[in-house]
Amino acid sequence: MPVIVQVNYWAVLTCGLISIVIGSLWYSPMLLGRTWMDEVDKTDDDIKKDFNPLKTYGLTFICNLFIAFSLAQLMAHSNASTVAAGIRLSFLCWSGFIAAPMVVNSLFEGKSFKLLLVDSGHHLIVILVFGIVLGAWTA
Repeated sequence: MPVIVQVNYWAVLTCGLISIVIGSLWYSPMLLGRTWMDEVDKTDDDIKKDFNPLKTYGLTFICNLFIAFSLAQLMAHSNASTVAAGIRLSFLCWSGFIAAPMVVNSLFEGKSFKLLLVDSGHHLIVILVFGIVLGAWTA
């Protein structure tokens, strides 16, 4: 049975909050929101239709807390207790557990390479920031 090690829950909470900010900026019209909308063939009206911000942002926040907690566990188990080690482990997790499955899904779903870059780029930035925050908080 896996052992759950002690993590800094303030760091995990901070990661969850930061992820919402990053996502809001990344997918805003100022950055890549319009590109994303074009690639998923959605209009502003489509996005607003049946949109429940509490559900969407709430579940996104909870999922990102789980990602940050999981990364904190991996960092503790691998003795990654610096910012540099957090970045390395985050990149490894992103490439193996996020980007690779996203490429497979993208191929089978016939999604564009541009959409893959937008979405996987978002996850890369988020998990790298998680590694920085968790590494800095344990260093």
